[in-house]
Amino acid sequence: MVLYCFVSVCLAFVIKGLVGFGDPLVSTPLLSVVLPNSVITPGLMPVSLLLNGQMVWKNRAHFSARVVLPIAAFVLLGIIPGTLLLRYGSPAKLKLLLGLVIIGLGIEMLTRRPGAQGKPNAVIRSIVSFLSGITAGLFGIDLLFLAYLERVTQKREEFRSNVCFVFLLECLFRGILYLWNGMFTSESLVLCAVALPAAFLGMWFGALLDRKISDRLAHRFIIYVFILGGVSNTIYALLQII
Repeated sequence: MVLYCFVSVCLAFVIKGLVGFGDPLVSTPLLSVVLPNSVITPGLMPVSLLLNGQMVWKNRAHFSARVVLPIAAFVLLGIIPGTLLLRYGSPAKLKLLLGLVIIGLGIEMLTRRPGAQGKPNAVIRSIVSFLSGITAGLFGIDLLFLAYLERVTQKREEFRSNVCFVFLLECLFRGILYLWNGMFTSESLVLCAVALPAAFLGMWFGALLDRKISDRLAHRFIIYVFILGGVSNTIYALLQII
């Protein structure tokens, strides 16, 4: 089981090293084969905290407080009800709906006219970020705000810096809530100890691959990983329902 968890987390963070997100999309479905979500989500939170901090620092020159702080604020607000819901389980039907929404957003991103960039919209930004926070607290998957951020950023370094800053604040906030609610168990701490070296190894390998691809290919890969996340969530939810 330890080897399985190590390899699963390592694969997940190869994706993280390439596009700046996506690790829960791989790690959560794979780890859920052997562990409950109540162990996986708290167990991977400290790992995500450290790795997101590393990526924010690496891309700090491209950080934009004007873009990211309003998003982060509503994500944090959404985490509160999401974490409370986690104590009562993770509804498969809700996860199925989340997966379908992510797939739809990903298709829109994929079929959008090349070079088209959306204009910031405060209402849409706030709603999407709040819903993204709920899914982060409930499933450990904070994806919905990415579809908005992908529209208003241009360079991949800018996208990664701002995305990982939101993830960093989200992890800090979730950590406080998990401590408050006694959700860090011995099992989740063991998972954290196994996952940490695996995550650093995966990030290192992902960064090596990232140096060899163009900005255009990196942007397409962001969209593919986003859609993959929706497919992964949908399949996993359907298996739970069936």
